[in-house]
Amino acid sequence: MLEVVSPSEILFSGEVDSLVVNAAKGKMGVLHDHAPLAAVLKPGLIKFRVSGKEISYKTSDGFLEIGENRIRVIVESAEALK
Repeated sequence: MLEVVSPSEILFSGEVDSLVVNAAKGKMGVLHDHAPLAAVLKPGLIKFRVSGKEISYKTSDGFLEIGENRIRVIVESAEALK
């Protein structure tokens, strides 16, 4: 389960196949059953797959929290890319 949230709204909430984020120490991929983790995110793209379809957001800096097969991406702002 992935949630992408900003201070003003929930941008995405749902099951995903995979996630790639722009972490402070480089790009990081996340799959099902990932170990618990917290990371700082740099501005850039987050990409995730839902039933084989890739969805991308251009984001500000933020945070990533992973625990018990739940992923939360918290950003100041985000814009869906088409």
